[in-house]
Amino acid sequence: MPKLIETDDWVSALRTFIRDQLGNKNWQIRKGERDKVRLVVRFDDGTRKTWYLPYLWQRTNAKQIQHFIEAVSYLHLAKRVPIEEAVERTKAQAPKAALPKNRVNPQVILDAWKKYGDFKINQAGDISQSTWDKGYSKTFRKLKEVVYSQDAISLLKNIGKFNEAGSRTREENVQRVASFLRWAISKESGYLLDAEVWNPPPKFNLQDFKGKKSRQLQEKTQKPTTPIDDVDLFELIESLNLSPEEKKHRMEDRAKEWSFAIKLMATYGLRPIEVQYLQVRRNGKETVWCTYAKKSGGGIGQARRVFPLHPTWEKNWNLIQKIKNKAPLPRMKAGAGEAFKNYMRFNPVWKKLKEKGCSGYSFRHAWAMRAHLEYGLHPREAAPMMGHSLESHQQYSRFFNEELLEDSFERAIERRENMNTKKEDLENK
Repeated sequence: MPKLIETDDWVSALRTFIRDQLGNKNWQIRKGERDKVRLVVRFDDGTRKTWYLPYLWQRTNAKQIQHFIEAVSYLHLAKRVPIEEAVERTKAQAPKAALPKNRVNPQVILDAWKKYGDFKINQAGDISQSTWDKGYSKTFRKLKEVVYSQDAISLLKNIGKFNEAGSRTREENVQRVASFLRWAISKESGYLLDAEVWNPPPKFNLQDFKGKKSRQLQEKTQKPTTPIDDVDLFELIESLNLSPEEKKHRMEDRAKEWSFAIKLMATYGLRPIEVQYLQVRRNGKETVWCTYAKKSGGGIGQARRVFPLHPTWEKNWNLIQKIKNKAPLPRMKAGAGEAFKNYMRFNPVWKKLKEKGCSGYSFRHAWAMRAHLEYGLHPREAAPMMGHSLESHQQYSRFFNEELLEDSFERAIERRENMNTKKEDLENK
């Protein structure tokens, strides 16, 4: 199958203008040597001629290129000037390419980025301050190093070079900078940057800047987080019951805090960060709710009720009462996931689980498996319980190997047979 070549939007727009508005279907612009623009004209007798235009193949020169070809077309087709002469006359009168270095003071871009942060956090409410500090600040450090780029295209290319092609970090940096530029050239920002220079490609056309994953990176990123089974879970919790010697060194409090956090994640299928956002509500009976509002480009999540699987864990571990009493939880200044990883890195049981592919999300993934395999919940039911979309929930299908699918099939058949038996009993009464 031939390789699909994506064309930049400004090139497509120019070619459409030449073909449809000028009516020059046999005229074509191409990228030539040393990045110069080539005008290729095919004549009725099948011959072709090529001329180099006095502009580089860059988005910033799109208007000049258009005006140049429009002038040549007018001279040649309307005034009947031979095309060779029309090109030369246009060259002589054409303004030089607008390619001065540093068209915008780099400080203007850096200041615009700070204003963008204020907009995202305080006005739009798209992200939290912590998300900006942890993620966007890293992008900003890279932006400062490439802020002397000449235009949006070169800026995105340079941002991408910091990280491996196809990596999540590279993708995030490119997306953040592209989103920033779209805002900075918009009315919403007060037109902080010149759209002619800093207009980035549309969201769907950023792949060239993100790069393609290497085979090694594909294998690494496709390896799923392994759900933790009940046996390993209890072994891990038991490992946090410290010895008398360990208690002497004031390690007991932290161990109790992490034991509590793990029980919460396992019982309610929580993200690590969500253990800090639980409350008990009463509406006929006491129920547990997660108030964590996840902020992302897709919006802000809502508070949701969380359900215990297994319910006996909630009871035996006295979780509702502990939540009501605000039992101590681990300090998570470095981020919940990172804090968990740092604390557990020396735990011998966790070391073995890591070798199996477990992470801080293994408790949540195990809840999803439990919901489907043991309790028969449909994905449409489990997804809102876990606080994500049905589409996101489909990721858990990768944990279902042939053996698990066979078990699921047998349970489905058994449920169906039980339903038929009940139906027959009712009909015979």
